[in-house]
Amino acid sequence: MPNGMQAAIPPEPYLNRKGKQPSLLTDDKVKILLSTPDMWYIIGTANSWISGVKANIESMTQRNISHLAIRGKFEIEQRKIIQVP
Repeated sequence: MPNGMQAAIPPEPYLNRKGKQPSLLTDDKVKILLSTPDMWYIIGTANSWISGVKANIESMTQRNISHLAIRGKFEIEQRKIIQVP
């Protein structure tokens, strides 16, 4: 490892949550994503576009990841799957 770099545990999320809880990027998924940053994952599927959720995750405004904003970012890719009969 480069000089000055060491493995660490990310800071604790905001635990006194009120209001609507995240449904796509939950705390359990965040832990997995942070532990393997070089991997890409499908974190969920939906029947409609979820652009508002995408924007919240990418801007790090979603409450359970906002404390990580200074540490990096999540990149979201959406794909629409068309089933052919």
